[in-house]
Amino acid sequence: MYSLKQRLHRNLLITVTLVMVILISMIHKGIKNLTQEYVTSRLQHDADSLVAALYKGSDGHWLLPHERMSTVYNRVHSGHYYLVLAGTQRIRSRSLFDTEIDLSDIVHNPSHCYLMNVTGPEQWMACLQKVVKKGREISIWVAEDISPLEQAQQQFMLFTVGSVISAIVILLLVQYHILQRGFSHLEQVREAIKGLRRGVNDIDLHQLPNEILPLVKEIDRLLVQLGNRVQRSRNALGNLAHELKRPLQRYRTHLETLPPEKRAEAGSILQDINCMVDRELKRARIVGVATPGRHTVIDEDLPELIKVMRSIYPEKIIEANYVKDLILPHDRDDILELLGNLLDNASKYANKNISIDIEKMIEGWRITIEDDGEGVTQEALKTISDRGVRLDESIQGHGLGLSICKDIVESYSGEMTFETAMLGGLGVIVSFPNIE
Repeated sequence: MYSLKQRLHRNLLITVTLVMVILISMIHKGIKNLTQEYVTSRLQHDADSLVAALYKGSDGHWLLPHERMSTVYNRVHSGHYYLVLAGTQRIRSRSLFDTEIDLSDIVHNPSHCYLMNVTGPEQWMACLQKVVKKGREISIWVAEDISPLEQAQQQFMLFTVGSVISAIVILLLVQYHILQRGFSHLEQVREAIKGLRRGVNDIDLHQLPNEILPLVKEIDRLLVQLGNRVQRSRNALGNLAHELKRPLQRYRTHLETLPPEKRAEAGSILQDINCMVDRELKRARIVGVATPGRHTVIDEDLPELIKVMRSIYPEKIIEANYVKDLILPHDRDDILELLGNLLDNASKYANKNISIDIEKMIEGWRITIEDDGEGVTQEALKTISDRGVRLDESIQGHGLGLSICKDIVESYSGEMTFETAMLGGLGVIVSFPNIE
């Protein structure tokens, strides 16, 4: 199981980060290319100035008067350099000082711009240009230190990266609040479903977004349909049990005409059928209206169940002990059927008093039902506690409905044990683990 909100956060973070990384890479590459093109255009302009200032002296040597050049070329290591090659003649700028420039690898190219790594912190961008002046081929080499531009570019990229990271954080925070507001409607649905399980239906369909409205309507429709179907099944079973009363009464009348030796066996069979009919009628009265999926609200459901039991056994006293506002996160119908069967057994075989205690423990919930009847022997207690033994057949008198109780308890991974009660009769302890 996964969280849709976390998946949206993660996908947005990955998408935004990937887009920002690509954007930063493009910005870095664009700035680098723009810087190099800018420096290259300046170098070509300086090369044109050198060509214009270069002239041939009376002795046939090429001359380049320093006063016609920018003063930046006259300072040592100023960051701007040139070298003119005219045959064997080499004219160097004073800024080169004692730095030797090797152009043997690129001198054959008519025009070439490249980066040069030199000793020290400087990095040069150099361009070589060949021109023909007065019938002579001349190579003009100019260079500029671009390390200050590189440093400025790095500072700009650091600022850009910081801005991008801040933008990502802001986007994620904004998205978080947007998702919180969007999912708040789902939270309302979840709380409404919790209320539905407590028997309170307060889902306002007009407050739900259109994307989840069909789902909520379908869930509500299925719950109503399931409740109606369960109720129809129980009504049909109760009606069947009730309708059997009439033919069973006629059969009882018919038994009076049988010989005594046959009357006993047929009477026993009739008694068993009557017990089953009575049990189904009691189940219908105990559970009442079907509410599938609803939690058991003890304050509301247990008093009604005790009221039903007192109407069936008016001479018995049933005391209930539980904390106020206790809710069991188990299906109401299952718990009422479980408690109804256990209270029915206790009421049937108690002398007068029955007690029911419901507690919330650290490890789960515990239900204890005791009566002041005759109880059972220690050997019988061991037998009915063994796993795999059919509880209906374990002991005489206390078996009615216990197999149903066992199935309900085991469906919630619980445990049902038996002991001698403090009241003197049988004590039944049902333990349910916590539900995740």
